[in-house]
Amino acid sequence: MNSQHNSLLVDVDSVRRTAADRGLSLPPLIWDDSCTSTNDELARVVREGADAGSPVAEFTIRGTDFQNAGHGRLGRTWTVPARRSLTWSILLTPPAGFSQWGWIPLIAGEAVHSAVTEARVPAAIKWPNDVLTAEGRKLCGILARVEPLAGGPQIVLGMGLNTRLEPADLPREDASSIAIETGIDGSEIDHEALLVSILGTLIPCYRELIDYGDEDFRDSRTARRVRDHMVTLGSRVRVEKPDGSDIIGTATGLDAGADLIIDDQVCLSAGDVHHLRPAAAPTAAERSQD
Repeated sequence: MNSQHNSLLVDVDSVRRTAADRGLSLPPLIWDDSCTSTNDELARVVREGADAGSPVAEFTIRGTDFQNAGHGRLGRTWTVPARRSLTWSILLTPPAGFSQWGWIPLIAGEAVHSAVTEARVPAAIKWPNDVLTAEGRKLCGILARVEPLAGGPQIVLGMGLNTRLEPADLPREDASSIAIETGIDGSEIDHEALLVSILGTLIPCYRELIDYGDEDFRDSRTARRVRDHMVTLGSRVRVEKPDGSDIIGTATGLDAGADLIIDDQVCLSAGDVHHLRPAAAPTAAERSQD
């Protein structure tokens, strides 16, 4: 329910009108002042609709001004103060036989990258599901969840973009926000404009992915944008694999399914990536001792 004291940061009718002006037709949005997890809530609505024989429309959005039990990757929790982040989930309903799951969070990352760059914050995509500042601080986390339904799997795609956080609000030391990066007051950051900007990239890029079908999506315009803006590629990395083991090497590319290629040999579909700093160049004094 809406707060009696504060209007919501996103007006659903305004978003639909503005999106329509950009050629995007959206079903009604669901937005409130607080919820546990937008991914959980949207997934529940999707399952209930499927059980009742009333499928939820593609691009249905569930958003909130405060998510109090959000999910990060690998079962982690993610919570920030109320009204300081753009937190929402969207339903994607790919056709039967769709298998390009790995591209979904990267396409979302490109959409967020485009929106925050438009907001004058230089940013980069980190494989598989983060958007960072140019200095490597986390701005946005993305979580794609597959719902296996009788009519075929559907994707609940959630993201939390740090917008109005101040330094004291940061959930971790290596995080940042649009307010911090731009130096403007958080109240001036327009969540509706950011949301529509993200949708204006996300939906066309997702449609391009669907249209490619069985063709190699790496040849697409969207995939080229993802690669161009991905700081992970070309970097020396340490990847913590889901089984607890590590692999260290240089991220040299993405395969057809968006798995990360290490040293042109190993392909990883999941893992926590740590960008390793390159070794410092030797000083003149150090060189003279060689």
